[in-house]
Amino acid sequence: METLEKGQLWKSLGNSLKHERIITRFCRVILAILAAEDLAARLITAETTVNLALLAVQLVLYVGFILAGVLKQKQTGADDEGKGILPGKLAKIAEIVIMAVFISLMYHGPLFYFIVLLPITSIILSRGFKESIRYIVLGWLAQALSQYAVWVMLSGLNQQGFYSNEFMLFISVTVQYLLFAFYCYILGSVHRQYVRSQEENQILIDRLGDKYVQLEQAKKEIQSQYDKISQANEQLEQANSKLTTSLAEFYTLQQISQAISSIFDMNELLKFVNDVIIGVMGVSHSTIALCHGPNNLLKVQVSSIFDKKELALVSDYINSDVLKPSVKDGNSMIDNDVDSEDYPFTKGRNIRSLICVPLIAKGNVLGIVLIEHSMPDAFSNDNVRLLEIISQQVGIAIENARLYQQMHDLATLDGLTGAYNRLYFQDNLQIEFKKAQERNYDLSLLMFDIDHFKKFNDTHGHLFGDLVLKKIAAFIMKKLRKEDIFARYGGEEFVILMPHTSLEQVVEKAEDIRKGVGSLIISDRVISASVTISIGVSSFPETADSQVTLVKSADDALYEAKRQGRNRVCVAFTKNGKKG
Repeated sequence: METLEKGQLWKSLGNSLKHERIITRFCRVILAILAAEDLAARLITAETTVNLALLAVQLVLYVGFILAGVLKQKQTGADDEGKGILPGKLAKIAEIVIMAVFISLMYHGPLFYFIVLLPITSIILSRGFKESIRYIVLGWLAQALSQYAVWVMLSGLNQQGFYSNEFMLFISVTVQYLLFAFYCYILGSVHRQYVRSQEENQILIDRLGDKYVQLEQAKKEIQSQYDKISQANEQLEQANSKLTTSLAEFYTLQQISQAISSIFDMNELLKFVNDVIIGVMGVSHSTIALCHGPNNLLKVQVSSIFDKKELALVSDYINSDVLKPSVKDGNSMIDNDVDSEDYPFTKGRNIRSLICVPLIAKGNVLGIVLIEHSMPDAFSNDNVRLLEIISQQVGIAIENARLYQQMHDLATLDGLTGAYNRLYFQDNLQIEFKKAQERNYDLSLLMFDIDHFKKFNDTHGHLFGDLVLKKIAAFIMKKLRKEDIFARYGGEEFVILMPHTSLEQVVEKAEDIRKGVGSLIISDRVISASVTISIGVSSFPETADSQVTLVKSADDALYEAKRQGRNRVCVAFTKNGKKG
């Protein structure tokens, strides 16, 4: 402990001389402030005249303090070699004595005795309380003697200060320095604790050094074991990677197989498959395009590209020559270094890698799957193989969806006009009427037939009559909303079910349809003719309170239109017997 403490003292000695330059600078400023305070005190408080001799002595002391500080700074470089210790101590003594004498010359000197403590503080913190005792005693002697000398010499000039009793002056100096000593003792305790903590830290460092050596040995053993484990882990990771790939493929195929058996809507199916491809392949974009027309031209059916300009670019150039091998020959292609000049649909889209795989069912190419990535070298042959497996399943799903759509159309659509058939209308009338009752909204029905259609058929033939039915149906389907249900009720009679439509609105719609049909010119290059229609309308809840009365009241209104001369719209009577 003692050896360590001495080592710390000598080390702290060098450090304290370096840091005392800062304390010395502060002390210079403080002495200048104290000189200004003393001058003001003597002029204002003591009401005495300026003593030039006193000012000269203070100036000499101030210069002496500066010189002592300069001497101390010069020793800083020599301290590292232990050569500047004695001159440094002398400079410190000079500073303390000069500061004590300077304060003694002040009118309010006894109020500022604590200033002498500043240069002593660094000694206490760096070397301990014992080392500072001699400096405290030195300060006390210098302060007491100089204060007494000043009191004697200046008593006749009324410049000595506010103490008029030499005994009280001695007591004041002694008491304040006793307090200084107590304060320094407290700081010394801090220094002792610091030295002890340094010793404990050194012991801990030594122990840690031993532990470090042991740990180094253990580290070498662990490293050896780690190398063996790493080799085994690498083999395990390779096996795991293959297993993960197999599981991903199995899961993807399972999801698509479920979609094939449960999703029969083409668009819904393709959206689902596209989402699965994005998730499994981890790509930036995925696009599914299907072949259309006799030339098997590709048309984008679903895509993850949200930007409209980019999607339009892909749609415009999806039939570029670079993708034709996939469509014509059913070949897959991969490019991990995409040049936008070769792939016009990638221009300005930052695509660096892509895979194009055909969708094949029963030997026919139905379309392509195009996946893209913004990173170069993003795909491998394994990705192509997986996408080909997915595409085979998707091709089967598309074929099934098309067959389902054909069956659905046969079951719900009128073969001649493309409108819904009567059975589909009856089923949906029941559903829509229940909704209208539960949610309390208007449901209107528009029923019409072609005026003098039998005579028209007899005159121009049934083939032209069929053409008339097709043209009128096509015209009306363009006029309707998505939620409206347009059906062929029988022969030349049609119905339109319009949810969320009031009686007033359906009458307006009926007039619009009547005028539009009347203005049609129907021609088969041999015969040209025009027809008119009669329309009856009814609405829940104004003119009907059930689905049966809704149809019957619209039918009655239709026959009323015919009775009144045809080519007009008639409204069903309200439930209280008034005309709607």
